[in-house]
Amino acid sequence: MDKDTAKFVLGIDLGGTKIALATADTQGHILQRQVISTNAAQGAEQAITRAFATGLQLIAQTRTETNGELAGVGIANMGITEEDRILMAPNVPGWDRLKLPQLARQTFETEAIHIENDVKAAAQAELYWGALAGTDTAIYLNLGTGISATLVVGGRIVRGAHGAAGEIAYNLRHVHDELGISHGHAPLEEYVGGGFIGKRAQRQFDTLSTAEEVFRLAPTDPQARTFVEATLSELAFHVTNLAITLDPERLVIGGGLMRSKELIIPHLEAHFKRFVPFPPSIHEAQFSNDAGLMGAIALAL
Repeated sequence: MDKDTAKFVLGIDLGGTKIALATADTQGHILQRQVISTNAAQGAEQAITRAFATGLQLIAQTRTETNGELAGVGIANMGITEEDRILMAPNVPGWDRLKLPQLARQTFETEAIHIENDVKAAAQAELYWGALAGTDTAIYLNLGTGISATLVVGGRIVRGAHGAAGEIAYNLRHVHDELGISHGHAPLEEYVGGGFIGKRAQRQFDTLSTAEEVFRLAPTDPQARTFVEATLSELAFHVTNLAITLDPERLVIGGGLMRSKELIIPHLEAHFKRFVPFPPSIHEAQFSNDAGLMGAIALAL
């Protein structure tokens, strides 16, 4: 891309609860930003219509203030985006039927439109400006409501044959597991994803209903400690095997569960030290709060 500072990009992070948008200069510095509610229960079409309208407003504002021109649009999306549908889509009515690339081309006056899975987009931002910068072989691990990983090889994101590389939410937990993606299940996510940790905690404890609550209680409550240790051991088992397979130099972890990093990082470090031939260093992601949005901006550059 031409490094002319008068040019700018638009980033859109499509989430199930909120949609974050921002314009940024060609160095990734945010110029204008706005957040709107997804209103998921009202369906996908209205969410995209409002998001793109907001994007056009931000473009107009940025043009006025900078006298610049739009150079590209990046969209971080849930699931895997194809031309006429979205695979592995979230539970938002109609999201799987969105023709997102076509809608984006019809809305924005640029041919430089890039759409990617939100976790892979977040990893791209970490590669450009964050904790993955300068790495050749690495893993980005997102621990949020769900769980997903992005693999970096040769300093580039590995997408896989169908864009699903690193979707460890669908890892089997047991040799005899019978329910998986073809049944609408994600076995690993349904145990270590933040949303499911909260559901398990709610069943086991009368006063706890979120992952954050049970992690916060773990240092002082034996039952909570046992619960968290079992959760982290399951997580460490899968991430350790992934590290053995890829031989990364660095593991970078983002997502909301990293509010409990003082529990998560030592547990993973101990597993790596015991089982990984060349243990990678572990780092917290730089973009914990704006991972998807910064990823969308990175896609546009």
